[in-house]
Amino acid sequence: MTTSLLDDLLTPGDLRSLDEEQLEQLAEEIRQRIRNTVTATGGHLSSNLGVVELTLALHRTFDFLSDRLLWDVGHQAYVHKLLTGRRDTFHTLRTKDGISGFPDPKESVYDIAKVGHSSTAISTGVGLAEGYRVRGQRRKTVVVVGDGAMTGGMCFEALLNAAEQRTDLLVVLNDNGNFIDAPVGALHRYLDGIRTGSAFNKLRQRFFAVLKRMPWGDNLERVAESAEAAAHRMVSPGYLFEDFGFRYFGPFDGHNRAELEQALQRVAQLREPVLLHVHSKKGGGWEPALADPLTYHGPKGFDPETGEFHPKAASRQTWGEVFTETMLELAAEDEKLVAVTAAMPSGTGLRTFAKEYPQRSYDVGICEQHSFGFVQGLTLAGLHPVLAHYSTFAQRGYDQLFQELVVQRDLGVVVTLDRAGLVGEDGETHQGIYDIAWARCFPGVVCAAPKDGPELHALLRWAHELRLQDENRPAATLIRYPKEEVPDVTWPCSATEPIAIGRAELIQEGDGPLMIWAYGPMVARAYEVLQEMGEDGTAITLVNARFAKPFDNDLLSSLAQSHSQVLTLEDHALPGGFGSIVAEAASDAQLPLRITRVGIRDELVAHASRKQQLADHGLDVQGIRTTIEQLLGRKNSSTSSSSIPFERTG
Repeated sequence: MTTSLLDDLLTPGDLRSLDEEQLEQLAEEIRQRIRNTVTATGGHLSSNLGVVELTLALHRTFDFLSDRLLWDVGHQAYVHKLLTGRRDTFHTLRTKDGISGFPDPKESVYDIAKVGHSSTAISTGVGLAEGYRVRGQRRKTVVVVGDGAMTGGMCFEALLNAAEQRTDLLVVLNDNGNFIDAPVGALHRYLDGIRTGSAFNKLRQRFFAVLKRMPWGDNLERVAESAEAAAHRMVSPGYLFEDFGFRYFGPFDGHNRAELEQALQRVAQLREPVLLHVHSKKGGGWEPALADPLTYHGPKGFDPETGEFHPKAASRQTWGEVFTETMLELAAEDEKLVAVTAAMPSGTGLRTFAKEYPQRSYDVGICEQHSFGFVQGLTLAGLHPVLAHYSTFAQRGYDQLFQELVVQRDLGVVVTLDRAGLVGEDGETHQGIYDIAWARCFPGVVCAAPKDGPELHALLRWAHELRLQDENRPAATLIRYPKEEVPDVTWPCSATEPIAIGRAELIQEGDGPLMIWAYGPMVARAYEVLQEMGEDGTAITLVNARFAKPFDNDLLSSLAQSHSQVLTLEDHALPGGFGSIVAEAASDAQLPLRITRVGIRDELVAHASRKQQLADHGLDVQGIRTTIEQLLGRKNSSTSSSSIPFERTG
């Protein structure tokens, strides 16, 4: 198919000159362009295919150079990008130096805010609309939010605030009956009832028309108002939102562009909080994604016509697969073990666990804060929960980690942080590079990271057994691992030390001045470098830290007797990270060490492949080797590192 209509669009305003036939052709061209791009770059497919007509209707109704459009999460904004001047660069989606997979003000004046996490846009919209009101600017603020995002409590906080302010805000609820995984929660059931309740709208309109024609006397005016309100509540499927203070309209067919435009034109004139309920289908317009929206949520490498996936090369086991296998093993041994996640059963590997143990698996929706309180309650009731999050999402429950786990002192909850470290193409909103810094300051929190798959298995078993003890239970044990395959390494025989809290593992001990302290899978990369360096590599000591907290001060002090330099390696931000822990330990013990920290620079990390991101920050094999050679005086180079001298005083 040629894409002449799409390629001829100069501004969103050009959409208003197209007739119905042209708009239908354009919708198909957009879906084709998105499929052709996502198969090459990866990205969010089903969600974007489902909002084509809605996005066209929004841009034909409003002028978003004056009005404002916010996309909650933002992973469904590909159509918006194509319509707002980015069609010629769309093929660079999610690639290094290309356009982002999420809205980004650096790319276009039509993008108001950088977004990537769920349930935030209504709050931003309330603030925008109120700011324009205060400044005397008459602009319509439109927020598109999905039903999955509406499980997040922040949405309802914003709805309440908007109603209190009587904000000129239009919330478009794009209800597709699906999150990333299967929908959960009472709100989904409520919205499902609304989807099947189109007859209610006709009944509502007729009822009000009759009611208003009845010859109520002046003395019965209050009765009439009460009767109307009661009847309205009885027949209106959107009374929940109207109780929040919003005018509710819908539900409307999210794939009927003409119907959507009519509805948008009507509500555009209202200067109060309005919720427009749109019922769409994830993957709409393309049968493979429509039939299986989960598989095509974030696909790559498929035939854009048939949807068939291209054969993939054999790969090693993933960290998530190791986690799943271990969870199944532990569940078979302990009937009190349960698994909890927040809308990420597939991503964290818990979907397989849920199939095996459906009564012991919980998906609480996009409610990270609630998840920490929930596992606190499960633990107090005598169960043994494992809470599985992505690192980037876990930080949304930061206060609850403190209040519901840390303050309780000894619950021993196990928390896993998948996608810890650089995450690749999802970019700066999703990087899992801050969890060491935000977790290690809490008393009673244990921070650990495995060097390989067997050690992840061992750490999970160890953490589970630790909480079964009556004494020395931590508040929580956080175990982090990255978004990549498990390293396949044959370790030296010396690397067999059993896991003990706060104890590192000595992989190899050299007789040179340099020792490397690596955290998590960085141990495998460092060992690969030392193997490449031959005899020079054998002179370098390598330590698998295992624990960022508590840190093995004893081993550091012991090795400081025969080493003068330390190189720390971490897939984490340098400020407050693992290298900072080593530097603090050396300072506290007044060890005569020069410490060089290699990790993620203090900056937002843009989208690129994880391999490219690691190389940019000196954390690939070549970057680590360059740093080592520089420290040994054999090469001048610049890496993502910070060198701190510590000299003994007194």
